[in-house]
Amino acid sequence: MLGSSLAGLLAAIALAVLAAAAAAQPSPGSPFVIDGPSAAIDALGGLSVARDGTGGLVYLKTVGGAPHVFVSRLVSGQFQPAQQVDGVLPVGSSEPVIAAGNGGVLLVAFINNGGLYVADAAGSSASFGAPQGLAASASNPSIQMTNFGKAYLAFTVAEGSGSDVRAAYYVGGSWTLESAPLNATPADDAGTGSGRPAVAAAGDGVAIVAWGEGGHVYARRVWGTVPSVVDEQADPPAVGGCGEVSAGEPAVSSEGDSSYADVAFQEVVSCAGAQQTRVLVNRLRGSQYDGATAADTGSGNADEPQVAMTEYGAGLVTAAQEATGAVLAMELSGNGGYGTPQQINSIADSSAPYAVPAIAGLFSDFVAWQQDPGSVGPAEIRLRYEPRASSLGPEMVVSSPAAGPTDAARGLAAAGDVGGDAAAAWVQGTGSGSEIVVVQLYQPPGSVAPTKSLTYARTPEPALSWSAAAGRWGPVRYTVSVDGAQVAQTTSTSIRVPIALHDGPHSWQVTAVNPAGVTGGSGVARVFVDTVAPELTVAVGGVRQTGSRLRATLRYRDAPPVGLPPGDASGVTKLTIGWGDGTVLRLKPGVHHETHVYRRPGRYKITVTVTDRAGNSRTVVKFVRITKASGKTHG
Repeated sequence: MLGSSLAGLLAAIALAVLAAAAAAQPSPGSPFVIDGPSAAIDALGGLSVARDGTGGLVYLKTVGGAPHVFVSRLVSGQFQPAQQVDGVLPVGSSEPVIAAGNGGVLLVAFINNGGLYVADAAGSSASFGAPQGLAASASNPSIQMTNFGKAYLAFTVAEGSGSDVRAAYYVGGSWTLESAPLNATPADDAGTGSGRPAVAAAGDGVAIVAWGEGGHVYARRVWGTVPSVVDEQADPPAVGGCGEVSAGEPAVSSEGDSSYADVAFQEVVSCAGAQQTRVLVNRLRGSQYDGATAADTGSGNADEPQVAMTEYGAGLVTAAQEATGAVLAMELSGNGGYGTPQQINSIADSSAPYAVPAIAGLFSDFVAWQQDPGSVGPAEIRLRYEPRASSLGPEMVVSSPAAGPTDAARGLAAAGDVGGDAAAAWVQGTGSGSEIVVVQLYQPPGSVAPTKSLTYARTPEPALSWSAAAGRWGPVRYTVSVDGAQVAQTTSTSIRVPIALHDGPHSWQVTAVNPAGVTGGSGVARVFVDTVAPELTVAVGGVRQTGSRLRATLRYRDAPPVGLPPGDASGVTKLTIGWGDGTVLRLKPGVHHETHVYRRPGRYKITVTVTDRAGNSRTVVKFVRITKASGKTHG
């Protein structure tokens, strides 16, 4: 376990380093249809993206007269064809939820025939296992996974005359139920109706489960399979002098440190006999709440509480104003600190917006919602993105009106990776025109650089290579230009130039383009084509006897093809001579004469090779016979 934990920590550090520079407004690609159009499309269950950019979405589709669970994986930045994961179960399924972990790990939970089932895939290339039953008489699942491969699943179980909130823990590829129900009062009816549970899995491996019970909202931490001894009540007895009637619809999110978690919820209050619904948020710090504050503007009824926090506690709490359709968002500072609610949609919404906040990057976040103009036009999905240390960017319409009105009542979900890429998924169309649609928002692909600033080639179709773009989502396409003219597009990081280049120097450039059409920084380099080997002649002279100096006279040059200027030859860079007796010398280019003395008689092979910068070479071989020198007597 220590080794895997260390590996996970190192992976997280690497992801954090890569995410540090991610702060740009992403650009949306074209909406992509996962499934449909078909009357069999029922509802979107959820969307989850791990920090490394893998993930998936889950939805219900009618097969054989009953709804079943389908999953589309996000692999290498692309959503894959959906696959059914509950096919071995005999009856229809409902309430699917999904959680993604690094490496393509996917966990799916759903209800089938009243029982809670899970289906897991251990990685992008691994198949989903057969559904595993966790609990009978269950409902209302909520799931989340940490960056380090641990996950928690909160759900409701019917027990006799009431219901309990339970949790399950995933680690090392297996699930285990926690030791006891989480209810504040064991005999209470907990986790039903507007009190359905929600779970947040912090980076330190601890979960915070929030739920409704007895008209109040409670939260409790869970360490693996062991819940905390105490629970904490999130809702206050009064809001602005108005007494509490009840609280429900809890949502919870935590940063990497489980000591800080924000719980958002709806509270019904009564003033002078008139009731009003408010959306509040309360930060759980350690074992105590800071005190609830309004996440709405207080003007009219509010609902749809949602919350999302980054690893360092930045994020958003969202709500909707019922009368005006205003989408409200409160920015969270470090460690989940409260901000000021503000309206973020620019025009009135004639129906519920179903706003969902999500995180993208270590510090960036965004919110997606349905904008319904009523009779003026079809409902559409809009999105605003907040880069690191900035403010929410402009509204973007990310759905296509050509596919009909969006139907967020059947599902709207959002998620992002550590690099700041984001995705939103929804149901669009009606009846036989229903579709599961997703849009991806891409960060710029980053700069690419040629592997070498100068390359020499011996072929007129040289091979060029470059570094990969940093973008996690693709496919990233690379546009290659030579001498200012585009010659290729590829998803690879190398090409062979498809046209013949003349001998001499050429400039080339490569630019990365992501699916949204956004380009990264370009790298410029040179390639020098030299297809002609150097010219070489060798003449050997001198006395061919041992002890005497033999001279080799070399004449060589590197010339381009006929008709081209001398500068279109790369030039001689290497000159060697082997005398055949084991002596091999590397000469400096420019040397034209070299001598050698043989110590033994015999037949020797003299080899001279000249090589240019492109690697073209010319070799000349000469054979010489060396005789023994005759002796002389001197008196």
